[in-house]
Amino acid sequence: MNERNILRYLHISGEPDDQTRELIEECIREAKMQIEPKRVYRVYDITREENGISLDGTLFEGEQIRHRLMGFDQCAVFAVTLGIGGDLLVRRYSSVQPSKAAVMHAVLADMTESVCDLTEAQIRKGPPAYETGVRFSPGYPGLPLDYQPLIFNMLEITKRIGITLTESNFMIPHKSVTAFMGVKEKHYEQFSGVVGKKNFVF
Repeated sequence: MNERNILRYLHISGEPDDQTRELIEECIREAKMQIEPKRVYRVYDITREENGISLDGTLFEGEQIRHRLMGFDQCAVFAVTLGIGGDLLVRRYSSVQPSKAAVMHAVLADMTESVCDLTEAQIRKGPPAYETGVRFSPGYPGLPLDYQPLIFNMLEITKRIGITLTESNFMIPHKSVTAFMGVKEKHYEQFSGVVGKKNFVF
């Protein structure tokens, strides 16, 4: 857990008071008992189209996604979730203890980021090992939420890790993320020359 991130989500600058710190620690303990982190990812070759990019035949239209993947010949697509337990915790405290609900929301947001970071690390480790760009998600400027059904279909997200989409393309459980990330295979110099092989990771 990263206390600085949690405080940032709470819009608290400087050191928290003892009561806030105790509440954060309490929320962390409760959240760890309730969440069920899951993740799924695949790495696709990028085909550049006039109006966007194609990943294994799925077209993502728009200039922004082309720009963000410039310089990469492959793209990792992933989804992570904390499970429904996190949503239930926030809902439980929203009506009876709003201050705790706010802290719980911040704690769960940091936990979601941690699962994303672990997923990135796993992708970099491989095999094969990858160099990676910055991850980005539907909902960022120029990246419409209309990408969500395409990602869900590609990764079979509902079947594999239980996230569902609303009609407005928002995810349930709420502490869930889908993301793209440009990747390049790492190549290692050996006495026999450059080695490395290409495959999809799941």
